[in-house]
Amino acid sequence: MSKQKIKYLVEKKGLRSYANVFFVIIIFLLAFPFFAVNLRYQLGYIFSIIFNYIGNMCLTFGGFLMILCIMSIFTGRSIKVGWLMTAIVLLWVGCWCSGATLDIMGFTIGEGANSGNSGYY
Repeated sequence: MSKQKIKYLVEKKGLRSYANVFFVIIIFLLAFPFFAVNLRYQLGYIFSIIFNYIGNMCLTFGGFLMILCIMSIFTGRSIKVGWLMTAIVLLWVGCWCSGATLDIMGFTIGEGANSGNSGYY
């Protein structure tokens, strides 16, 4: 068997790629002042949607775990404390992200409506 020689070709980047990046930055800086106000509101709306989604998912999973823990009380099984704590933390994070308030067995999770702003908002 004979060994084959392999040559690797390295593509050199010239000033052309840097010129393209510079051109895009210049276009952005020229166009940004005309769309800055709309962009601010759109970014705020996007963050609001993301935080609401995260909050709703945490509320859903936390509520599901809380229902499982409450059902274990009524069926006579032992309460899994880890699941209960996870449910409470998920409900708290969900309330914080979505701005909701829950009252479970006399305990208020989330800030009350009269205490001002809550969570992300």
